[in-house]
Amino acid sequence: MKKHSIIPSAFHTAGTQIASLSAAHFMVDMLGGLLPGFLPIALEHFKIDLGMGVIILTSMSIGCNIMQIPASMLGRETRKPWLLNLGLLMAGLIVLLAAMPSTTPVFVLCLLMVIVGAGIAIVHPHGLRGTQHIGKIASSVTTPTFMTGGFLGSAVGPWVSALLVGHFGLKGLYWMIPPVLIILLALRLSNVKLAPDDAASSTQKEKERTPETGTAAPSVPDAPWSFWNLFLIATLLNTGTVTIQALLPSYLVMLDFALPFGGFSAMLFGIGSAIGSITIGFLVRKHRCAPFVLYGLALGIPTLLVYFLVAKYSAACLLIMLGGLLASSCYPLLVSMSRNAEGSLPMSTRMGLIVGGTWGLAGVALLVIGQIASRIGLAPVMHLSWIFYSFTLVAALLMIKKKTA
Repeated sequence: MKKHSIIPSAFHTAGTQIASLSAAHFMVDMLGGLLPGFLPIALEHFKIDLGMGVIILTSMSIGCNIMQIPASMLGRETRKPWLLNLGLLMAGLIVLLAAMPSTTPVFVLCLLMVIVGAGIAIVHPHGLRGTQHIGKIASSVTTPTFMTGGFLGSAVGPWVSALLVGHFGLKGLYWMIPPVLIILLALRLSNVKLAPDDAASSTQKEKERTPETGTAAPSVPDAPWSFWNLFLIATLLNTGTVTIQALLPSYLVMLDFALPFGGFSAMLFGIGSAIGSITIGFLVRKHRCAPFVLYGLALGIPTLLVYFLVAKYSAACLLIMLGGLLASSCYPLLVSMSRNAEGSLPMSTRMGLIVGGTWGLAGVALLVIGQIASRIGLAPVMHLSWIFYSFTLVAALLMIKKKTA
């Protein structure tokens, strides 16, 4: 006898599925972005310095991104999103910081952040597999939408945590529990399924087809870079991005701004990135990919340079938003291009590397940057963000020149 679901089929549409997956990505990246927003208060509560605080921050990043590839290997045959649920719950353990005494050893804090990072790692590749199962919407839309959810989560995280911790102390983190439970319910109601993990061909690009009609859906135009070229470009790009995301709130507090303004400015950077990502996701269906990467960086680098020169003025926060829109918004496009770029790695491995591997290496770079900042101060170190974006632009241009030579 055929079983009937008690959940109305209206919840099972492509739109609700991509919305649920993007919300899950938003939530885990918001949880991952909480600590930078209240880092000054955490340093004071746990009686540690900036260098040690960056180590704790980096523990989450490294834990997340070391786990990304192993996480992508888990459940390669399953179509059910139980790993998404597990990852979301693990990421939510960051609220335990509110229950820890001020005498908690640093290694315990690092261990907690590694577990939180591992939860985030589980959500990324399996969430991307979920977007690939949605055949009615082109990947040039679903992938940037999913990635934009993460951008927005990372952006909002510092601001939300600064507000909550600023008003309620560390116990304000407990407000993160209800939204986690709501998103778990949304994943169940929308009947999210995961696409099979197939190997990508280096000679024939994958075609997306809708299950009902079998007609080809629009995909991302051919990339001018191989997969490993994209991996290097994304690593350099993410190093510039993570420098701003992790250290900007603390930098602005150092400039005598209130803690919520630091979180607000970090949020504006992420919102700019998200707006740019969504715009690129729609425009790239009719235009070549490379100009969005190259021109965005070429315009974003001087914008960020000017921002850090005038950051002491509150109105400069508009420049950090513009800098995010121009400089870092091309990252979801790099993820989309990596699916069909030259190379023979399976889809989940590609996704694990381009998401987890690149952010993992960026986290290692942040560890070094944090130690430098603890010795010479944050003001000069913040300029490393646009310097890494400059490296990204140079590398992208050189690789195009080499391929066309």
